[in-house]
Amino acid sequence: MQDVIQALIGKLDGDMTLEQRHYLRFLYDHLHLEELNNREQQYFINYFFESESLQNMAAFALELAESIQEMQENIPAIEQAERLANSHEQRLYYERKCSEQRRQQLKQQTTKQDNVLYVPFQHTKKECGPMIICLEQTAGMAAYSELCKSMILPLFMHAHQEGRDLYIVPYNHQIHVHYRFENGHVNIADFQSFINYKASGEAAMLPVLQFVHALLQENQQDAEADVIVFTEGTPIDGQQLMSEQATAMLEDMTQKYHAEFSVVAMQEEHFNPQQFWFAHKAFFADHAIQ
Repeated sequence: MQDVIQALIGKLDGDMTLEQRHYLRFLYDHLHLEELNNREQQYFINYFFESESLQNMAAFALELAESIQEMQENIPAIEQAERLANSHEQRLYYERKCSEQRRQQLKQQTTKQDNVLYVPFQHTKKECGPMIICLEQTAGMAAYSELCKSMILPLFMHAHQEGRDLYIVPYNHQIHVHYRFENGHVNIADFQSFINYKASGEAAMLPVLQFVHALLQENQQDAEADVIVFTEGTPIDGQQLMSEQATAMLEDMTQKYHAEFSVVAMQEEHFNPQQFWFAHKAFFADHAIQ
């Protein structure tokens, strides 16, 4: 890997600092950039070399390594496989994990009538569901934008290893764009757009949750989905999240599509747990960056 990076860096007109090389190796490891062709890799390195934002995000991700390791035990999409030695072992780990999940569900769904066991073998073919990242992009989140995106970067690796689609949905009071990275594979144009994307205004949660619901409906039913929401913690429609309509929709996502929700809020003091009643876990960025 180092030889590949060194060869590509050598084609640049300028020189990279030692820190920049560390950041670039981090991105190669977590985004599986070696799977891109030479032209795409060269384009990415040039983009990295010119993008202060991307370099800052890689730096944030390295600085937050200890916090990310703590989150590995909690956020479903970030697990202890991070510590495994190489991609082959990581892939085997996730294959075993998904296989064990399917066996457990098969056992739970097996029924018995008299002396006959009814086993729903069709469920053994089920794959892990999508990983959906809802990224608040508002005026209030501007100061945290690079931090949040740096925390998202490692999720590409986990989606790739699990063979899961990774969706990134930036939002404010509505959805302007979303990105789909099939099986966690990086598309340079979409990745660059995600890194550069900014929005302003205030945040509303209900539209993005409705969008997530639609994404789950498009995907295979009964596949386990992970939904991670990055938010300042004060949506303008917070009261509506407790309405009967919102409750029914969120319960449908949880029960029918087995969606598990995690929330990463920027400041604990701004977080209203009643409004985010649907979250299975909540984490606070101000704890991680202290």
